[in-house]
Amino acid sequence: MTESNTPSAAEAMAPDPPRKVSYSQDYWDVVLSQIRRRKMSVWALYILVAFYSIAVFAPFLANDRPIMFKGVDLVTYRSSLRELNIVSRSASDLFQSGKSGYEASTTGAAARQSWEDAIDANVAAITTRVDRMTRQLTDDDRVPLDRLLEQLDDLAAGARGGAAAAPSEANELVDSAAQVLATMKPVSKASEVVPGRTVQLQTSTSFPVIANLSRYEVFFMVLFALILLFPIWNRVVNRAFLGDDRFRMRRARKQKAIAFVLLPLIAGILWQGKPGEFFVSTYKSGLTNGDVVAELVTFPVIPYGIAESNPGEDFRPPSWHNTSEITEEGYYVRGGREGRFDPDTGTPLVSQPVTVEFGEPASNNTLRHLLGADSLGRDLLSRLIWGARVSLAVGLVATVIQVAIGIIMGALAGYYGGWVDLIISRFIEIVQTFPVFFLILIMVAFVGPSILNIMVIIGLVSWTGIARLVRGEFIRLRGEDFVVASEALGVPNSRTIFRHVLPNALGPVMVAATFGVASGILTESALSFLGVGIQLPLPSWGALLIESRSAEHWWIQIFPGLLIFLTVLLYNLFGEGVRDALDPRLKVNR
Repeated sequence: MTESNTPSAAEAMAPDPPRKVSYSQDYWDVVLSQIRRRKMSVWALYILVAFYSIAVFAPFLANDRPIMFKGVDLVTYRSSLRELNIVSRSASDLFQSGKSGYEASTTGAAARQSWEDAIDANVAAITTRVDRMTRQLTDDDRVPLDRLLEQLDDLAAGARGGAAAAPSEANELVDSAAQVLATMKPVSKASEVVPGRTVQLQTSTSFPVIANLSRYEVFFMVLFALILLFPIWNRVVNRAFLGDDRFRMRRARKQKAIAFVLLPLIAGILWQGKPGEFFVSTYKSGLTNGDVVAELVTFPVIPYGIAESNPGEDFRPPSWHNTSEITEEGYYVRGGREGRFDPDTGTPLVSQPVTVEFGEPASNNTLRHLLGADSLGRDLLSRLIWGARVSLAVGLVATVIQVAIGIIMGALAGYYGGWVDLIISRFIEIVQTFPVFFLILIMVAFVGPSILNIMVIIGLVSWTGIARLVRGEFIRLRGEDFVVASEALGVPNSRTIFRHVLPNALGPVMVAATFGVASGILTESALSFLGVGIQLPLPSWGALLIESRSAEHWWIQIFPGLLIFLTVLLYNLFGEGVRDALDPRLKVNR
């Protein structure tokens, strides 16, 4: 008896098993999968992301300000109290002069500040100092400061109309500030309070590092946090809102890109911090001498500021090196600076004991200056972390500028051809006849060295290579069927160029951009090394190299130079991976 292959009635009525939907990969899916298979490029990208993370979040890694402070800050209160009297006199003089008197008396740089801006600056100077004081006072003790602010608001409202304030009214502001100075001197203990002369400060909680952030720093921190957390929130969005549908996920790429920019921009606009880039904090010295009384204080991992000098530690070797040991009197125990007398002349060596402030490792602790100190005793590791912001940002922003210019010029030349191509091509050749580095030196000499100027100048003179790449791609693509169809349908040229042709010409541009970032970093480093780049005390890796050219101070040259070399190498490795992934002849099939 043969077995029948006919399905039973139950089997026939059973529903078909769900079929797994397969999705075809688009161009960028293929590119990303090819990049993932190149392990060297992936690891280079990971390390670069780590470098940029350190640069973006530098305030939380190396700072002389605490991340969190809970206690009484006598130093800040006293300085605000003294300065309040000075800025109140300045505001009183401004209000008495009126708009006409102000405009007649201002010259030079001050003349460029409008009357409204002058009022806002004086009001901000007073309110900032009052805010620093009131956050450590009780409601009853704040009454004189509230009265002073009311007088300030009345005077500012009248001054905005342009009229001069009466001397008696303007002098009331000075009298109120003088009364605050005479009657509100700070003490930290209730037993020290003298009615009518002193006030007891109250414990307050603050976050000095966060309060000192600028709008730009907040923008980039939020942006980079979104980048670092992309695998997490992208998975959540795809599952919760897009149902893991590949087609919907592809259509949502534009919305995700907009969110990448929009959310950090909103955070930056709404931020109300008050940055003080090179202001050396008084927290550590105050905690050391007792002027700041803390219940809880948390410093960053590296408790040294960007411009904080450490007396007695100029050109100190890395703390793990045996030549770094110093006695209590400030003399080196071994190495080229060993002893109390100069071996050549026999004269006594000048010494200064190392000052160890609150939160810092001990004078001979291995972690005190892990990479050594510079000519002013500033911690080199801290300045390298902050210098990464400049060096990495210059390369990235300069590349964005040159890519933007190169794409526009190359697209116009390649798409339109004819006289447009002729003019743009001749202009490209003229720019290329000048040596780029010397052209940058000339432009810096005219506009002056600054971060923004360096970024813009490098971008303005380095776009020609990308323009020629884009021109060549457009010449190759403008005869393709999809371009001809777009023109036949009457699509505007701008849409055809940037919507249809440009995405297909971006491959070589992306490769050139990765190498362009490395070139920008090298250019900035060379400019700073020559002394015409980023100016001190703002550090960059190139500027740190010129702190000393003596072989005795080897750590000054080795560590910044090593970071420059490593960053350029990583960008080149990643650029090679992108180039291979975009080259159809080098596709990895396994």
